[in-house]
Amino acid sequence: MSSVSSTASTASTASTASTASTASTGSTTSTTSTNSGSLVTFSGLASGVDTTSIVSSIIKADSQPITDMQNQETLLNSQLSTYQQFNTLLNSFEASVTALNSPDELKSFQVVNTGSDYFSVSTNSLAKTGNYSVKVVSLAQQQKDVSTNGIADTDTTNLSGELKIGSQTLDYNNVTLSGLTDLINNGNYGISASMIDDGTGSGYRLMMTANTASNKGIDIIGTGSIILDATTNTSHTVAGSEADVKVDGVDYLSTSNTVTNALKGATITLLGEDTSTSNVSITSGAEGVISTQLQNIVDNYNAINTAIQTVSTSDPSTANAMQNIQYSLKNFLTSKNLVNLGISSDWQTGAVSFDSTKLSAAYTADPNAVSTSLFGDNSNGIMNEMDSYLSGQLDSTNGFLATKTSSVKDQTSRLDTNIADFQTRMTALQTQLNAQFTAMETLVSSLKSQASYLTSFFDSYNNTSTSK
Repeated sequence: MSSVSSTASTASTASTASTASTASTGSTTSTTSTNSGSLVTFSGLASGVDTTSIVSSIIKADSQPITDMQNQETLLNSQLSTYQQFNTLLNSFEASVTALNSPDELKSFQVVNTGSDYFSVSTNSLAKTGNYSVKVVSLAQQQKDVSTNGIADTDTTNLSGELKIGSQTLDYNNVTLSGLTDLINNGNYGISASMIDDGTGSGYRLMMTANTASNKGIDIIGTGSIILDATTNTSHTVAGSEADVKVDGVDYLSTSNTVTNALKGATITLLGEDTSTSNVSITSGAEGVISTQLQNIVDNYNAINTAIQTVSTSDPSTANAMQNIQYSLKNFLTSKNLVNLGISSDWQTGAVSFDSTKLSAAYTADPNAVSTSLFGDNSNGIMNEMDSYLSGQLDSTNGFLATKTSSVKDQTSRLDTNIADFQTRMTALQTQLNAQFTAMETLVSSLKSQASYLTSFFDSYNNTSTSK
């Protein structure tokens, strides 16, 4: 019996040692332990197999759809950025079309003025073309009157007296020159007052200036502290006078040097008096406006064409979405109405060009026909149709970019949901695989422990039998 006890003890010790030896020498990638009752994960502790790498490889392979979906999101965002850039080009194109979508845009005029040293001429949409003779007879001048006596200072010397300004009378008492100036300016006398120092040492004097230029003077009489007698044009410091400009032999008077009633739809700004007559020619600038805007339209279209060609080399599907709009625009530009005005297309490059000489010939032959080609009879011409189409494509709710943005958002949202769901499944799969491999390692460890115990037991038994 003592022999058996000794053998069991020896086997138990050997088993413990063998287990410890196996644990210390086994192939171990990682060992994870948690609080009591939690799962303990061993990587190859008993089997010598790197189970962590195996699990990682499985999860990586099975997670490829996540990478694919993330790449798809990146592609969608890249497409949206391209759509936004295209929409910017479309806005520029629309701006050039809008600048030529109404006959009112053609109401532009060119002015040739041989008397530019003495006056300038500007026009509005109501101007009439023609040739005019213009002479500046006199400039508008506001009446000015200065008191004859000086005041020592502006803020301490008290003044008293009476000022008759036209039909009104201003009585003042114990006010300074500065205060008197304020009284005049705050009243409704048709003049403005200021203080001047003429540098003669005689003190400050009161200056009164009429608010408007007029041939009819304002009588001003001052008694008391302020002495002034200006009752006739000859007694005013500066006599007032209206502007006088002669257009085609007719005199036009104005209370300012800006004359708006001499030429219909035109403003004449007087700069100086002239002894001779100058010539003014007003011609239509419509041809220039049309030429400039058609060139802008062509340039903006070609920018769209170049952008789409660039995109098509790397992302044909995105380019196709934009080409649908491009084809519509090109159909507008190559319509008979615009071809007759000088627009043509290069079928090899897709670009369009504009020949201003062809427009000039058409406009010289019949300006009204050119207008009809652009605008139709009742704002239903090719430019209006193109503008209407562009307005739809640029609509903030249903336009090209709005619908593309909505589509990308919807697709990205679905992808985010799918990615999150897939990641949850991968986490669950990883937990499951770790549990299965841990169970395997536990089983292998148990079997090895039993094998070690049996080996130790029989070795001990044999040694005991031999000693007998």
